[in-house]
Amino acid sequence: MDVSAEIHCGKCGSANYSLPSDAESRSAIVCNDCGHVMGDIDGLMNEVLAQIRSHSAEALRRDLGRINEAPETSPPA
Repeated sequence: MDVSAEIHCGKCGSANYSLPSDAESRSAIVCNDCGHVMGDIDGLMNEVLAQIRSHSAEALRRDLGRINEAPETSPPA
């Protein structure tokens, strides 16, 4: 299952941001388009994990729905 996560700036909506070179958990993530501080590495990781869990759960529900809608077949005699 492929899952993607997108993080967007809360001020301008851009997905163009820079991760700090030191990559400490409290380092600021800054939007490259408007300069807004979007949070820190810990917050980014939590957001990505939340999106992945949500997308994974949605995909599993869709798959289960397809399985339940599939016509039943009898085993070969």
